[in-house]
Amino acid sequence: MEKNAKIAILGAGAIGCTLAARLILSGCECVSLIARGENYQALSSQGIQLKDLTGEYQLIPYQVVQDIAELEPQDIIFIATKSNALHQVAAFIQPVLHTETVVVPLMNGIPFWYFYQGQSTDDIQAIQCLDENRQLIKHFPLAHLIGAVVFITAKLKGYGKVESDNPYLLILGEPNNQVTKRLEAIQSLFVDTGIELRLTDQIRDQIWTKVIANLSSNPLSVVTGATLKDIYAHPRLHEMALQITQEVRQVAASYGARIAIDPVTFLQLGTDMGNVHTSMWHDYQKKQPLEMAGIAEAVFELAEQFNCPMPVTKHICNLTAYLSEQSLKI
Repeated sequence: MEKNAKIAILGAGAIGCTLAARLILSGCECVSLIARGENYQALSSQGIQLKDLTGEYQLIPYQVVQDIAELEPQDIIFIATKSNALHQVAAFIQPVLHTETVVVPLMNGIPFWYFYQGQSTDDIQAIQCLDENRQLIKHFPLAHLIGAVVFITAKLKGYGKVESDNPYLLILGEPNNQVTKRLEAIQSLFVDTGIELRLTDQIRDQIWTKVIANLSSNPLSVVTGATLKDIYAHPRLHEMALQITQEVRQVAASYGARIAIDPVTFLQLGTDMGNVHTSMWHDYQKKQPLEMAGIAEAVFELAEQFNCPMPVTKHICNLTAYLSEQSLKI
């Protein structure tokens, strides 16, 4: 895929802006952002300001629009919104698809398409807490879908202003577990972006690895206010994080997932991330709804099918949900 490919990034938060900036820095000529309100105004006038391990940059996207329908058909659409916005997004992107468009949701948690491997929509098992009425399965352009797991930690310091203190990693895989030409084409696009892009023929293994990271840290961060370093290393939190990790691994194993990282190493990697707050903690501080469906509720739903007990995880998530509910009332 050439650097003149038309790329749309729907969602101009920390991840969306970081991705856009790194693609532009690599020479991609047609990177467009979809943003709303004050975010749209700031990005239109000032572009993206990125500070990361490689330096400080100010970059102007090819286009900044409020409605994706304002764009011509795109070659790649990255969806960097919160997962609870996906139902709206599915309807918005149809006008800018062509037959070869690739759609890549960059979201945490178990995806709604987890049981999709290329079969007809009627044969896809739905995860009820994510797609109760099967609307996503029916209306999302599944034939265009590429699965993704995002290991990018970035902080939004203001509209279009992003900072990151860690390396970037993005893992992509086809839902049918094949390494295809379109996957390889995306990999060629990421040359010189500063984002390590890995292709996998087992994307669900990688999804579960990220779910373990999210579920062992995000809810605990809301309950305690702790950073990743303390969640995984503080003696009063370490055991809870370890127990959650082990409970989620049991569910993952029930679905045939292979987690390459052992629990002790996993916690050490989390500790090494340093004094970084999770995205869920930031959402809680902003009094925004938390992404509990994909990160927690979907895991509990899948666990029930194999009678996998998750007592510690559920207790922490119940506390998190209670705190969020109370915060939203104020």
